[in-house]
Amino acid sequence: MNIPILIAGILSLIAFFAHAFIGDTEYKQLKPASDSKEKIKETWVQVRSGWHWVSVDLLLTSVLFMVLAISDFIQAKYEVLLLLSIYYFVTGVVWLCTVFVSKNNSKQLFVLGQWIFCFIISALVYYGNLVNA
Repeated sequence: MNIPILIAGILSLIAFFAHAFIGDTEYKQLKPASDSKEKIKETWVQVRSGWHWVSVDLLLTSVLFMVLAISDFIQAKYEVLLLLSIYYFVTGVVWLCTVFVSKNNSKQLFVLGQWIFCFIISALVYYGNLVNA
């Protein structure tokens, strides 16, 4: 059993539940009024759909991490884990850059700190992959 990869899976699963259920509840509060412009309503639906696309990413990567951590079902563990580590690292960089150029105040870098989660997952997966090699 690969403990760092299992921890990454558990953290991703927790993030999935928070994102899909708690986050969506908060997101529903931003729904535009029925008399809003069509483009605003369309954009809200599109962004909400994107929100849940991230939820799916979190769910599927958490399942994949757990399968890789506790079984030999997937033979190309090193390659899959390397790709997932790169994926979370790049996602963290993009998130951090986007928040940095879009922020209204410095506090938002940490309030909107999902990039920290991405870097932690990337590091756990990278380390777990080294242990596995």
